[in-house]
Order: sequence, then C-alpha cells, then structure tokens
Amino acid sequence: MPKFKNIHDIIYTGSDYMEPRGNKIVRKIIYFVIFAILVVGFVYLGEKYKDNSKVKTYTITDYYPEADGELFEVVSGSKLINILKSKDSYLILIGSSKSEYSQKFLAESQSIDKELNIEKIEYYDLKRDKTQKNSNYYEIRKQLDGFLTTTDGSTQNLLAPSFYILKKGKVVFYNTETVAMKNTDNVEKYWTEPKEIEFYSEISVAINKYYLNK
Repeated sequence: MPKFKNIHDIIYTGSDYMEPRGNKIVRKIIYFVIFAILVVGFVYLGEKYKDNSKVKTYTITDYYPEADGELFEVVSGSKLINILKSKDSYLILIGSSKSEYSQKFLAESQSIDKELNIEKIEYYDLKRDKTQKNSNYYEIRKQLDGFLTTTDGSTQNLLAPSFYILKKGKVVFYNTETVAMKNTDNVEKYWTEPKEIEFYSEISVAINKYYLNK
C-alpha cells in the first residue's frame, strides 16, 4: 500500500488517488455548458442557412415582371436538354432578361400565343448558364447545332432571343433574327410597326402549321 506524507498527497498525487468530489462536479458543469453551447450553435446555424440548401424555383416574373406567369414555364438547363432530346412537341423561347431585345421578343410572342390559345411555352434564361460557362450551356448549343446564329469565325453560338418549335423531337422552325449580335439598332428603331406585323405573321403561321397542325 502506498505511503503518503500528508493529505495533499492523497488528493493530488498520481492516477491511483481519489480526485476531490468538488472538482468532478465543476468539470461536469463545464462539459455540460460547452455541450449546450455547441447544440445551440448548431441549431442557430442550421436555421440561419437552411434556405441556402434549397434550390430556388424560378418563375417567368422573376425575369420579366410583366410577363404572364401561367403561359411561360421556366426550365433549367438540364431540363431543356431533356426536352431537346425528347420525342415530343414544344414551343421554346431562349432569352436573356437583361436584354431589351429579349424583353420585346417575349412581349410580342406573348400576344401571339394568347391569341392562338397556346397553353405553355418553355422559357430558358440563357444568362444563367452562359455566365457560368457550365456544361449545360455547351450541351444545349450542341443539341441545337444547325439552328443557331453564325458569328465571326463561322462559329455557331447560342444567343438570345431565340425561338424554336420542336415537333417529335426535331426542330421544325426557329427564329433568331433579333439576337443581339445581329442588330446594332436600339429596340425602338428596329421594332417598327411593319416589323411587328411581319413578326406576327411569321410566328403565328409557324405555330399553326407545325405546333397546332392547322
């Protein structure tokens, strides 16, 4: 049995000796307080950042406040790729909400589609994927090869605004006449009344022929 010189040896010397009960209680309190702080911290941070983990669902009014929210369905890049690979029929508008030409194109298209009782147009905002230069942008460009705008160097580029009619998985009509790269005029100068009439005739005839089968 170990020998001790005094009571302090019993309390503080070696792992074989008893720790004062008061020290144990203090230590448990400290552990509990630290644990409680960590739990509260995790709960607080979880509540603070929980919305960041949610994927935002965009509507057309997020891009164009005056647009008809029931007519246009905003699709992501991945969903547009699936549409382009499908065997179904769609009306597709590719725009860039900051572009005045896209804003005008959408407004004109909306008038035509309402008159023709079109129920839905797929809308894809080009700026989201093009800005990020992600794989969706390049895959969409690949799927629409041959129906894009040729720019310098004979490279076909996916630009806005562009309108496509897809029938049984194939592009049967497209309009890229007002993409920004083709026009140096401002919107007001380009979109004269004769241009609006010409656009109305071209788009409505195409929708009736290829989409509505009239």
